[in-house]
This record gives sequence, C-alpha cells and structure tokens, in this order.
Amino acid sequence: MSIFDIFKYNSFKKEIETLNIELDNLKNKRYSLDKMNAIEVENHVAKLENKINESNSILEKNKIKLEEIHNSILSHTEILSNLKSNILSVHDDLNMESHGLYVPRYDFATSLVFKDELTNIRNKQKTMIKNKNATNHFSGWTVNGSASEGQKMTNNAIKQILRSFNNECEASINKVKYNNIERIENRIKKSYEQLNKINEVNKVSISNPYLKLKLEELYLAFEYENKKQEEKELLREEREREKEEKALQKEIEKKQSSINKDLEHYNNMLQELEQKRDVDITESELNSLNEEIQTILNKIKEKEDEKNDLDYRNKHASAGYVYIISNIGAFGEDVLKIGVTRRLEPLDRISELSSASVPFKFDIHALIFSYDAYSLENELHQYFDKYRINKVNYRKEFFKVPIKEVETKLKEYGHLTIDFISTPDADEFRQSQNKS
Repeated sequence: MSIFDIFKYNSFKKEIETLNIELDNLKNKRYSLDKMNAIEVENHVAKLENKINESNSILEKNKIKLEEIHNSILSHTEILSNLKSNILSVHDDLNMESHGLYVPRYDFATSLVFKDELTNIRNKQKTMIKNKNATNHFSGWTVNGSASEGQKMTNNAIKQILRSFNNECEASINKVKYNNIERIENRIKKSYEQLNKINEVNKVSISNPYLKLKLEELYLAFEYENKKQEEKELLREEREREKEEKALQKEIEKKQSSINKDLEHYNNMLQELEQKRDVDITESELNSLNEEIQTILNKIKEKEDEKNDLDYRNKHASAGYVYIISNIGAFGEDVLKIGVTRRLEPLDRISELSSASVPFKFDIHALIFSYDAYSLENELHQYFDKYRINKVNYRKEFFKVPIKEVETKLKEYGHLTIDFISTPDADEFRQSQNKS
C-alpha cells in the first residue's frame, strides 16, 4: 500500500457512513411493505436484499481498507520516529542538549590505569565472544534436514549481529564527549534493542552481560580521555611553574650579584674612611668622617637586609605576590584574574600574560606581597568562588565580580600593604574604541 492511500481515509469514512444510512433506510422501508401486493412485496424484498448484500460487501471491503490504512499510518509513524532519532544521533555537534554533571564511575589515579582497565574490559568481551556467551541463541536449527548446516546458519547469524553491534558501539564511543555521553549511552542501548528485535526470527540476541561490558567501555573511554586531558593540563602547569622557577632563580642570581657588588663597594669605602680616622685630623673633620661612616654602615645594613630577604625568598616557596588584574578589552568589565607569582619583579609576569594571546595588555588592580602568597590566593579564590567563570576547571583563575566587592574584601587584610586601583587604565583599548 502506498502512503498516498492514507489521504483517502476521510473519503472511505464518508462512504461507509453513507452506506450505513442507506442500509438503515432500506431496513425501515421493509416494515412498510404490507401496503404492497404479494408480487410487489416479493420483488421489492429481493431487490432490497440484493442491495443490502452489496452494501455489506462494500462495507466489509472498506473496513479492510481502513484497517490497512491504519496499519500503514502506524508503520510510517514508527519510521518517522526512527528517522528523527537518527538525526539527533548524527548531529551531536549541532544539537547541544542540557545535561547534568557526569558522575565519574572510577577513581583511578592516572590515565595508564584507565588504559589498562579498558584493555581488561575488551579482553572480557573477547572471552565472552569466544565462549559464545556474548549472545543468546538457539542451537537446534536444521537446514534441509542437516544439523551441521543449521549450526553453520546460527554461527553466521551470531557473527552478523555481533559485528553490527560492535561496529555501532565503536563508532559511538569514538564520538563521546561531555555534552553527549547520555545520548551515546542511549544509542548503544537502542542498537542493542533493534538488533535483538531484527534477529528474533533467528532466535539470536546479544546478551545483557555483553551490553553491560560495552557500557562499561563507554564510561571508561570517556573518563580515560578526561584523565588524559587533566594530565596534559597538570603537565602544562608544571612546565609553567618550572619556567617561573627558572625565571625566579635568574632574578635571584642577578639580585645577589648586584647586592654583593654593592656590599663590596660599601665595605671598601668603609675601610678607606676608617683608615682616614687613624690619621691626625681636626675634631670637625672627625665628626664629618664619622657621619660618612655611619651613612655607609646604614647602606651596608640595608644591603644585608636585602640579602637576608632574598635568601628567605629563595628558601621559602610560599613567598611571593598575589596579583589582581583585568583586561576589559579582551574579557569585558568586572572580569578579574587572581593569580600568584614568586617572581621578584611581578610586573615581568604580568607582561608575559599580556602576550600575543590577548589583544590588549592586562591592567593591574593590586599587587600584594605575602610570605604565604599561595594561602592568600587560595583564600581569595574560595571567597569569590560563586563568581568563577569556569566552574569545572579550577585552574582557570578568572572571576566575574564587581570591582568594589574585591576592594572591600582586601580591606580585611590590614597587616598587608595593598595599594588598590579601582578603575583600570586600559589605554590601548580606550584609544582603539575612539578610533572605531
């Protein structure tokens, strides 16, 4: 039956209704035949009965036709539903859906453990296939009276259903991402149901334990990829820290060299001045000489303090600067980055962040030196957590928070020297805006 027949439904319905009315009319007329003579009655009854039989025949044919149309509608509705489902599966990247947070099923420390577990799951699948536990199947078929031919037919059906299911699972698992894992899971389950339904006539179906192994593979593959990405991020951060540490050591070496030269210079000056004091000089000259010596001693003390501070910075990895910066040209108003650097010259670190990866330079709102800079940074991150922009990757230190709220919070750290700038200069951005 063509789908065009569906549109004849109303026509058939009207025809049936007309026939029923005519039949009722004929039956009603039959009760008024006592007014006719016997011959007329006999002839009229015969005509009416023929008409009734014809009407019943047409009615029966149209009922059959109507049932066929109804079945066709159901069939095409199912086809349409399947097509829509397939479209959703094919266009994962185009149709973004809202999903809850994925709850990890495994707690492995490294991606290598995930990889080993994936290998283990796949080996279990191979064992099930080898032992013929991957499917449920009937082993009593015969073909042309031959049991061996029947077994061959069953084996071919097993191969076919497993090949189809495994190919579908592999293609689906390779596409799994955070935003589509639920859909991929449903796709695998649907494939399982459809293949089992198609193969009902062969009495071959994929077993539920095998389906569960495939779903485990899906979850493992997803978490494996996530773990690898996490490790890449950690490695990138580690390299960044190493780069920072090397830059710090260079700065310390340069600073130590400068301090040592200054100390050597001041000590030489002090020695020369003390030698002059041993020579016969007037009291006025002696007083002036003592003042110079005291000035040099003060400078030596300053340099010794710098040296001690530098030694402390070198030995204590927690000392550094917490910086609060913004880039309204790149990220908009009230978007702040709260980070930490151990560098002696924190402006060098800010300059590196203002590299070619952003269109404008970062502006500094605050540079806060602390001997426990990482704890201070962590406190600020926790306090402004609800303002985080990236709520998944906490290594991204950007917050959309009113600048006044940050200024108010920093006032609680009265023991620290904090110069806060509320309004960023954003010179390049503002000049660019004026030229637009």
